[in-house]
Amino acid sequence: MYSFQPMSQLRKIEMYKKLLEKKGLTLVELIITVAILGIIISFMYTFFYFNYDTLLRTGTRYEIQSNLNQGIKTMEDELRYADEIYIYGKKDEGDFDNNKNYIYIKDNGVKIIKAANEQKIFSANNIEIYESESDFKLENNLITIDIKGKYIPTDEEFNIKYTIELLNIKGNNDLKGSIIEYINIKGDDSH
Repeated sequence: MYSFQPMSQLRKIEMYKKLLEKKGLTLVELIITVAILGIIISFMYTFFYFNYDTLLRTGTRYEIQSNLNQGIKTMEDELRYADEIYIYGKKDEGDFDNNKNYIYIKDNGVKIIKAANEQKIFSANNIEIYESESDFKLENNLITIDIKGKYIPTDEEFNIKYTIELLNIKGNNDLKGSIIEYINIKGDDSH
């Protein structure tokens, strides 16, 4: 028997054979492929760059917070058990009483001067701390520390407020200033 195939099927078979014999891509196919790859790569670059930038900013903020928290923790350890606290707007270092303790911000760091002329200076790398006339605020038995500054490598500014409960202070106090003068009569019995 003789089989008859329609002409359209023969053409399809011939075209299929020609496509199999062909060994390369046409210019149009190549341009479309490169364009699609370019779009995919640009989306991937944007995605990875955004994530990398976010990671760097998070690392910077963590460094700022951890450095400043260390200084605030030192101040909290000093002030929590204070028996008397006064806050001054301004006072020269030469006017400090040798029997009292002082905390203030100066020379890009937090200075703690103890009664026995013992000094602790807290300063953080790459951080500029601004001096202000109202870094400290005392209301009743709560003292609020307000530290402002900037992270030098990125010029990113920050403002950290921290409130400490003073366990030995009672009364209606409402003071603001840049220098804390305090006395610890009993000392810290918690350690």
